[in-house]
Amino acid sequence: MQDRPRRSERERREARQGSTAMRIFGPMAEAGAAAYLRARDLPRLIALWPREPDDHSPEGCRRVLAKLRSALRAERRRALSGHWSYDLNRHLGLISAYKGELAGLSRIEAQPNCTRRDKDFGCE
Repeated sequence: MQDRPRRSERERREARQGSTAMRIFGPMAEAGAAAYLRARDLPRLIALWPREPDDHSPEGCRRVLAKLRSALRAERRRALSGHWSYDLNRHLGLISAYKGELAGLSRIEAQPNCTRRDKDFGCE
């Protein structure tokens, strides 16, 4: 059996706390997701057709999420390569928009499928 080198107290603490970036920017992204407005925030972050910000169907949300994932991937690539065009504020905006869209999609999918008859039973 091999003996593992013992970790220092600092290494154990860092392993428990997670990454520094997550501790610093995680709350910012969560606050941004809570204040997210699709019509205001999306056009500044990704290229959209004029009808896309108004499409709140599950399929429309999934299309927007796919575009946000692609934009996040590109922004992450720029950050890791140290490219001059990387923008931390754009990256945080993309993360906030992604989390906001994901929360919106889960809200939509959690609603029961209502028809006109169901309006008497509390479906809206």
